[in-house]
Amino acid sequence: MMIGIAAFLGTAFFSASGVLASSRRQMDWIGAVVLAIVTSVGGGTLRDILSGQLPVFWIRDPRYLLVSIGTALLLLPFLGKISFPDRKLLLPDALGLSFFTWIGCEKVFLLGDSWIVVVILGVMTGTAGGLIRDVLSAQVPFILLKGELYAAASIPGALVFVILRFEGGSSSVAGIACFIMVLAVRLAAVRWKLMLPDSGGTSGG
Repeated sequence: MMIGIAAFLGTAFFSASGVLASSRRQMDWIGAVVLAIVTSVGGGTLRDILSGQLPVFWIRDPRYLLVSIGTALLLLPFLGKISFPDRKLLLPDALGLSFFTWIGCEKVFLLGDSWIVVVILGVMTGTAGGLIRDVLSAQVPFILLKGELYAAASIPGALVFVILRFEGGSSSVAGIACFIMVLAVRLAAVRWKLMLPDSGGTSGG
């Protein structure tokens, strides 16, 4: 029950981030809906393909598409009327990242895969949708920005999940702990401009 609620919430938040990203590029409503959909299902689609869960989740359960489209249509009328903060994309994106890292880890764990596969596909579920959104909206993806704590915020949450789950913890406890860890790290990075350390390389000349 809880994982299902988390999945729909993650879908809604990532859809919202897609709509907000579309507004920065002045896309029409079709572009906004498309961006909302690919942001919300991109990571889970890639996870299902790599883990052999076919057909992918949104074909098995079209309600995810309905939530994504519904979220986009609810937000579209307000985009030109409400003044959003400059970094308006960050909160729904952080929430989507947190929910989908949890969901990805749980779904792969239930397949019986090893802990490292759970971590990798969990992080992929959390980050791939945002990557697709940013590429389609002609933005440098968060995950590729130098020093940005994006995938690096998802990884510790996934690790907390596997530690708790593989030690016999419940789905709910492990999932909520994962969610809190990812969200805390991501929002702390945004609030205090925390960055990954530089690799130390310097350009010539």
